[in-house]
Amino acid sequence: MSGRTTGDANNLSGTSKEPIIIKIALKDVTIFAPQPSLGRQNWDNPLNDRRELVSRLTSSYLNYPNVKEIKRMRDNFEIGNCSIESPAISQAALHVGPAADGRDREIPLLVCHGVADGPVLWINGATHGDEPEGAFSIFRLFDQLDPSMVSGTVVGVPAMNVPAFEAGKRGDPLDSFTYDMNRIYPGSFDGYPTERAAWAHWIAMKDACDLQIAIHSGGEHSYLAHMIFASDNTQSMELAASMGTPWDLVFRSGVGGKNPASKMAELGKAGITVELGGNCRTLTSDFHAIADDLATSYLNVMRHYGMVSGDAEYAAEWRMGHQQALLAPASGMWVGSQELVFEKPIIKDTLLGKIYNLYGEVCAEVVAPEDGVVFGLRSRPAVLEGEWCCFYGIIDEVRNDLIP
Repeated sequence: MSGRTTGDANNLSGTSKEPIIIKIALKDVTIFAPQPSLGRQNWDNPLNDRRELVSRLTSSYLNYPNVKEIKRMRDNFEIGNCSIESPAISQAALHVGPAADGRDREIPLLVCHGVADGPVLWINGATHGDEPEGAFSIFRLFDQLDPSMVSGTVVGVPAMNVPAFEAGKRGDPLDSFTYDMNRIYPGSFDGYPTERAAWAHWIAMKDACDLQIAIHSGGEHSYLAHMIFASDNTQSMELAASMGTPWDLVFRSGVGGKNPASKMAELGKAGITVELGGNCRTLTSDFHAIADDLATSYLNVMRHYGMVSGDAEYAAEWRMGHQQALLAPASGMWVGSQELVFEKPIIKDTLLGKIYNLYGEVCAEVVAPEDGVVFGLRSRPAVLEGEWCCFYGIIDEVRNDLIP
């Protein structure tokens, strides 16, 4: 802001009609002074008079930002049905289509549009509707965010697949053709119901996202420990490493596959899928512990990328490898081994669990196929032959250079 005044300062004695012209943003605004509401507290000093008048007219009467405020101003963040000012936390929604009763089918969003420029981080929950950890952890994160202290923007999507979340099922039970959103992403604008929801999400995210974290868990059948599937590009590996000290299991996943992380990597951006939790740990303190674990990791990511202040923490090294799904060799009741510890190295042929028939007889055992680590285990006892029993990781290499 710049200002210039004309007129005789000695005439600022209460009845002068001589104008003061203030130049604001290249426009001349003519004010006759003094205005009665300004009072007469400093009129004895002409220089103070003029400074006081200019200051009060520009800030109170014209409500124009000062120089510091101009430096802080950012463009609004346009998303879905909202234009979000900076700095602010706001709700928004992505339109999917009309419901049978005429209401809009929407994907709800939480958005923190920070005070300064920085990366745009998307955190996507409940691609699978029986995995609520993403939603709760997003709520816990937003409880801690102050947009006036954030550089960049955070978009939280508590439930990408709203009908599946409402039903508590992996996919939309009313969509028989594209049940699993994490296998058909990004869908299509004129496809089956789940494809249309995926498309609405993709169109909103693809050009307005730098960092993407998709949150998954074991859902209604398993528990999964700290595990990251990182798309195979340097951007995604760095994002995986920035999740913090508990996340030292990082397995490569494809680029361009049918899930959000792979699609972001196809654009040369960072995309990871993280696994933590399961319905067996959604009671009281357990659910809070899982959500806070995840929210702490999101904040660590934000520190790493300079979105909030503070020093990020990292694992000393990262174990990288591939997953082997161990399936039930018989039907019956699955019981995991009492001595089993998640995320710790075990040797080949270690007993992972037994399957009993309903006469109490052990009809099958599941053992470690080779040296490796268990990062997920079935929590639902009833099991059919061919269903998941164990998520087993085989370590191919140990790295300490994921952060450039």
